[in-house]
Amino acid sequence: MTCIGFALGLAILHCDFAQPAVPAARLCQVMTSPVQYARTDNPRTRRRLRALNAAWRSACEGR
Repeated sequence: MTCIGFALGLAILHCDFAQPAVPAARLCQVMTSPVQYARTDNPRTRRRLRALNAAWRSACEGR
């Protein structure tokens, strides 16, 4: 593995694990309702959607 390949791999892993914090006002502006699952979603995607929908419910559902 080259140094560039190793650095690229670390960058991908770092970006993949980071969960960016989204301010509530921006989240409510962007999302008007919870995201629905698709038949083709894998367990990882569903886990992320559950987290996103939970954040939406806690921040925006009463607005």
